[in-house]
Amino acid sequence: MQNQKLTIVLDDEKIKHTLKIKDVIKVVEEGFRKKGLGLIDLPPKMGPKLNIEGAFAESMPVSVFDEKKKIKLFGIKWQSAYKSNLKKRLPYLNNLVILNEPECGMPVAILKGNWITAIRTAGVSAVCAKYLAPCKGLLKQALTIGIFGLGLQAYVHILAFKSIFKNPTFILYNHDEKELADFLKRFPKEKFIVLKDFHEVVKKSDVILSATTFPPKITPYIFKSDLKKDVLILPLEYGTRIDPALYKSLDEIYTDDIAQYELKGKLKHYFPASRPKIKKEVGELVAKKYKRKNLPKRILVFNLGIALFDILTAELFMKKFLG
Repeated sequence: MQNQKLTIVLDDEKIKHTLKIKDVIKVVEEGFRKKGLGLIDLPPKMGPKLNIEGAFAESMPVSVFDEKKKIKLFGIKWQSAYKSNLKKRLPYLNNLVILNEPECGMPVAILKGNWITAIRTAGVSAVCAKYLAPCKGLLKQALTIGIFGLGLQAYVHILAFKSIFKNPTFILYNHDEKELADFLKRFPKEKFIVLKDFHEVVKKSDVILSATTFPPKITPYIFKSDLKKDVLILPLEYGTRIDPALYKSLDEIYTDDIAQYELKGKLKHYFPASRPKIKKEVGELVAKKYKRKNLPKRILVFNLGIALFDILTAELFMKKFLG
């Protein structure tokens, strides 16, 4: 291991062409299972203050163990996000992932993390939907999935949902004609429903994906009065797009990591003071092979973005890349 070669891949297109969404979903599901079994060490992500409006940076270390509690892999994701990049036609998020082997601690890979972040985020949502979406989805009947935000995350989430559900219907929220037109070009054969009223998007959706950028304060699209009785809500930008009054109407609420949720919950522009208490993680459901009962439930999952899935997806890429 001491002489193991360090692989550096900074070509996001190469990573994109190597990783397949179905493979990533399997890796993410296994990651959730390991977390539910306590085989992950994951300190809450922290970052330096930047004093730049709409910008932040975070370091995200993680280690992964096998069933005998032996270290198998560790690494770190280094992430920055600049809202001003959108006007410059630069990526909003920029990431690097570093992998280390466990025997000597030697770094074995430095990878561009933008596509890894994108595809694993969609994989996380897909696993949550597999376990928690209204039961008709699990019975192969068509789900209706409403989407706020038409950027990269919306694109890759559509690929993920199409890989686990049969013939889902997608409703897109149109707040910008040019953005919508550009997005539709990416799916020339898909028949989307497009609505300009965000209330109607929520009213018609079995699964709600909120994949916008982070607004400077809570700016809701999702309101209690619009929810179906049987619905799964998947916000990617924490609590910023949810009406705080909605929380009291939920039957169940989960997160990918409670420690991360407690840390981020202290930031007022992400969550209100009345943010809900979360007692269970998605990993616990996966580890216990949870089966959703055929009863109407309003469920929300706060996936805050943990490095576990980036590290495992990066490892998957390395296995495929090196053959």
